[in-house]
Amino acid sequence: MYGLGDSTDLSSFSDTSLTQVRHSIESYLKSNSKSSIQFKSIVAQEDPISQFNQLNHRINDGKVNITEHSDHHEVIVDRKIKQSGRRVEGSFALFSHDDTNVWTALTAHDADFFKRGLNWLVRECNPKIYEFYATSRDLESVLDNFATSAVHELDIIVTQAVAYSHRNQAEVSYKKRPYPVVFRKARKGGNYIDSLNFRAFTEENETYLQASLTRDGTTKLQGGNVEVFFNHLLDQYISYGQEKAELFTGKERHDDTGEVQEIEIQFEHPVFQSVEDNKDLIKAISDLSRTNVTVYHKNPYAHISVLDFNDGSSCDVFVTDPKTVSIVPSYRGSTNFLMRISDKLYQELDESSIHFIENDSVDVDEFIRS
Repeated sequence: MYGLGDSTDLSSFSDTSLTQVRHSIESYLKSNSKSSIQFKSIVAQEDPISQFNQLNHRINDGKVNITEHSDHHEVIVDRKIKQSGRRVEGSFALFSHDDTNVWTALTAHDADFFKRGLNWLVRECNPKIYEFYATSRDLESVLDNFATSAVHELDIIVTQAVAYSHRNQAEVSYKKRPYPVVFRKARKGGNYIDSLNFRAFTEENETYLQASLTRDGTTKLQGGNVEVFFNHLLDQYISYGQEKAELFTGKERHDDTGEVQEIEIQFEHPVFQSVEDNKDLIKAISDLSRTNVTVYHKNPYAHISVLDFNDGSSCDVFVTDPKTVSIVPSYRGSTNFLMRISDKLYQELDESSIHFIENDSVDVDEFIRS
């Protein structure tokens, strides 16, 4: 069950609880010291169980079976890879987080199932279910809050970090350094942290937690206190997913009045100082999957329109000054669509913050003249 193997006896229970799953994870990690439990946190605007069940009517190359337990669902995925003809099978536990739109799946199955089973299922249910994107600063804040909430004085040491420049050049570091040093060095070099592995040690030099964080909703538990991972680190992490969901929800243009909430993305540094910089913006958004981009202007300012084939959402994107991009949603502007654009600009251009401006009906020519 959930890939936890013979070290657990979850299947012997008529109804399995998350408490039992946590105990089984602890036993599994003790028996398999080089293994890990992978977690995928997602945002669901509609019930994900219903979405998974509906998928059985839409796909020919796979099947999803779901069993409801007292406080979570068991999801079994069996699919055939078209290109190779091989099968991917496995299961994961899916549970919700109180008072949020965030759900988390966990599995001990290998990376192949995580990518081609669990993540495949999430992608097939897009845009009703989708990934959230944390920033590098969010990851640092998770560790800040985790250290503060711990009952012990902790040393949190990063054992591996993947940093990207805002032009997608990756740098992998295996140097063992305190996490504030890792984030500070990345910022100083104009980079952001995309993922990291860390160990948290107590004053007695005992491993309190060994885990990893990434920007795309993926976390891993490799050792240490299982309850601490669930109750502190994971809860801190998913709060940023909920924050992002709330930030971008309900921003489309009002059907009756035409009122719209303009989204301003303000970068830390001037990133638009030439026509080439405008072209970088256009290229970044053009690289988004399943979208169509229409370029209206790229010199001296940039103005493009973006259409999302996933759900029909659209928006206009303008460069309004050297440090600011404005996004004006249309009558359909889904949370997932706006979040994807924002994260793409963060990845490709610079660290940024997000602001909202209430506007009456916006006329494009009027917007440009202002």
